[in-house]
Amino acid sequence: MNKLGLPSFITYLPFNEATTTPQAYKRYLTPVSRYEDVPRNMIIFPEVYPYLASKVKLAQPAIWWLSLENFLERRHIWPLHDKIRYIKRVIKGQRPLNGARSLTNMVHFSQTEHATAYLKSCGIDPVPLIDSINEDFLTDKNLNFIGNKEDVILYNPTKGRKTTDKLIQANPQWKFIPLHGLNRDQLTDKLSAAKLYIDFGHHPGRDRMPREAAMQGCCLITGILGSAGNDVDLPIPRKYKLDSSLPEFTSIFKALAQDVFSDFESHNQNFEKYRQYLKREPEIFRQQIANYFIKK
Repeated sequence: MNKLGLPSFITYLPFNEATTTPQAYKRYLTPVSRYEDVPRNMIIFPEVYPYLASKVKLAQPAIWWLSLENFLERRHIWPLHDKIRYIKRVIKGQRPLNGARSLTNMVHFSQTEHATAYLKSCGIDPVPLIDSINEDFLTDKNLNFIGNKEDVILYNPTKGRKTTDKLIQANPQWKFIPLHGLNRDQLTDKLSAAKLYIDFGHHPGRDRMPREAAMQGCCLITGILGSAGNDVDLPIPRKYKLDSSLPEFTSIFKALAQDVFSDFESHNQNFEKYRQYLKREPEIFRQQIANYFIKK
């Protein structure tokens, strides 16, 4: 936004304490400011802090929906547990009882088609505002190692762990590597060396890791929950999206993963259209900002 001539700042929680930018984010050179609830300001909150947005008195409150599932406390395992978690948030004053229907007095930005559909069901027409992964990943230089990739399956251990554990147990012949505790260079090394990245989590938004994996030349196999369930937020061929609730899920995954390993070059080409889209994300993001804040 600052590059477009729109003065913008980041404010860290808690608002009443002095904070510094975390080391990993200093490279973005984002100005830091104290919290200012004054006229002509817009204060944009992530969707998990609607109660803070509701306290804004003078500025224009806004919410950027980066994750629908995290707002709804939805994990797609047991619906009753999801409802109980949400009610607990309501009791603590952290969520509105009627969901987004109670937030119609705010501006809403939506990162995903998934969140947009929910907001429209609540009578809200959100402003589209995607994001982009680190632009260091958005070059073809990361594809130089395609011919040297190994029959390795990478996964995020915080996403869909029960499903992933089931696949690991059913396929001892393959090497599964969890991605955790890695710095940027170590993560790049892992992604550039592996043929396959899997994610059977609940996909609350347009998650970063699948995008980075694709730009490092990995093929993807995902579930169908959350934003992975549509072809806008995760525009990869449908055959790489598997329903983990099916009785034959494990055998379908095994056959597909084996084919990826055996004919990697052909499968990798199926993700080229997705990679080209990811390269356009920074420009789409800038244009969406301009469309709302400059052209409105």
